[in-house]
Amino acid sequence: MTLSPPSKSPPHQRDPFERDRARMNRYRELRDFYDGVQWVGKARRGEKRLVVNYARALVRKVVSYALPDPVGFEVPPPVLADEDGKTAASRRLQADGQDDGPLEAADLVRARQEAGEAQANRVETLLAELLAELDADRLDFALAIDSAVLGDGVMKVTWDPVALRPRLAVVEPSTLLAWWSPGTPTEAYKFAQHYTLPGQAIAGLGWSPAGALQPDRLYPIVEEWTGDRWVVTVAGQTARDEPNPYGWLPYLVLPNNAGGAEFWGESELEDLLDSCRELNSRLSVLAHILDLSGAPIAVLENVDGSDGITVGPGAKWELPEGSKAYLLDLLAGNGVNLHIQYIDELRTALHDLAETPRTAFGEAGRAIAGAALQVELQPLVQKVKRKRRGLASLYRKRNAMLLDLMERFGGAPIGGLRRTVPVWPPILPSDREAEARVGVQLVNARVRSRRSVAADLGEEDPDGEIDRIVEEAERLANTGVTEAGDDEDGKTPRRPDGQDEEHEDAENEAARKDVGSAEGESEAPKARPTRRPKSDGA
Repeated sequence: MTLSPPSKSPPHQRDPFERDRARMNRYRELRDFYDGVQWVGKARRGEKRLVVNYARALVRKVVSYALPDPVGFEVPPPVLADEDGKTAASRRLQADGQDDGPLEAADLVRARQEAGEAQANRVETLLAELLAELDADRLDFALAIDSAVLGDGVMKVTWDPVALRPRLAVVEPSTLLAWWSPGTPTEAYKFAQHYTLPGQAIAGLGWSPAGALQPDRLYPIVEEWTGDRWVVTVAGQTARDEPNPYGWLPYLVLPNNAGGAEFWGESELEDLLDSCRELNSRLSVLAHILDLSGAPIAVLENVDGSDGITVGPGAKWELPEGSKAYLLDLLAGNGVNLHIQYIDELRTALHDLAETPRTAFGEAGRAIAGAALQVELQPLVQKVKRKRRGLASLYRKRNAMLLDLMERFGGAPIGGLRRTVPVWPPILPSDREAEARVGVQLVNARVRSRRSVAADLGEEDPDGEIDRIVEEAERLANTGVTEAGDDEDGKTPRRPDGQDEEHEDAENEAARKDVGSAEGESEAPKARPTRRPKSDGA
């Protein structure tokens, strides 16, 4: 079999950036729609065009439910293992006598585990302070808004060599190009960001010699990142071409409702565009009808002309015989109610498509709480959980990048810890008193730890709070101070060894004997117990 020689002129190839151009055009349309540019075509003369921006309200409402408060993060301690491969769990079995082995090794592993937990707590505190310094809460909200409106949100993580701190930035998705392989369609192996900077800023970054560029003129810049290279191009000239200083790509993409084989996401506005435009149109028609009804039209019948006819308070008309004058009632015939009913149907359709019941806006029409409120808002809760799954994946990668930068470039003692677990605030309003009561029951039943319950109740530093509780109890025990209500005379100190109940029982028994022996001697002084027992003669 012989192959035909290749043709001299290759066939026309599709522009590799055509898909990205379509995506960027779509970004621009969706951003305009979110900002209120929702009418299509040129307005007719005298046409009223109202814009009731339900799209923005629905997007912000969902993101507010997904991120009502700052997200906390836990840093799990490392899983320790000895040289023989046994983990700390197996060593604990040895210490409990369920396995054979030297207790010294178990004590060593226990000490190493406690050190690992202390290290994880320090890293957790460092990460919380770093995120607060970087204003991560505000950036996370803006990132979630971009993802919902455009379908994609992009965040960039870099290192600032001057401030010696990491930097977080929300990147406009329309400036970013990505390349991925068919085998891993959700992971990019190359990014290219296109943007402009003035010449003065470019010189400050060291990407051009001083004076080579005009200070106030904007120049196009392209940053290309791969796993091993970083290339910066300024106005078509290579300014940087060096190894990737991080070893990983600094861009994180948050796709909205992305499919398993898609890198980019889908906007939440896709299903709302037509309904929002129709709602604007119907409201504009209704507003025009009400305007006309407020300035009624005078109708004259069997009249040759209308000279001298004016409509206003106190106006008098002289009409010839057989003529008739009246005001045109545009609200007659229940026509306005039909418009209102249609508008209500459009609003209901918008809430259904957005998976955001009207109850989420505080208009339930009745007093509901508890399980009834959860059932009413179940569509919104499911939508928020889908969003949080994507955010959790991005948070894990972002926090790992931040900790890696702090350890490699900032010299922070992180010990190689990178894994974090998000602690989400509750989606729906909750009864804090009821949650605290349930937490106490779980702790008493030894089902949940005090630290976990404190974290569930919103404590930012559970370990520090527990340490303060222990220190306070020890200080009160050492100084002999008792809590109010434990004893009436204030002279019996609270025992730190947990023997208060036994001590009170002994004192009460002695008090009963004293009361029995001294019965009938009302004038004699009586010893008063810590808790006075009930008796028939009391």
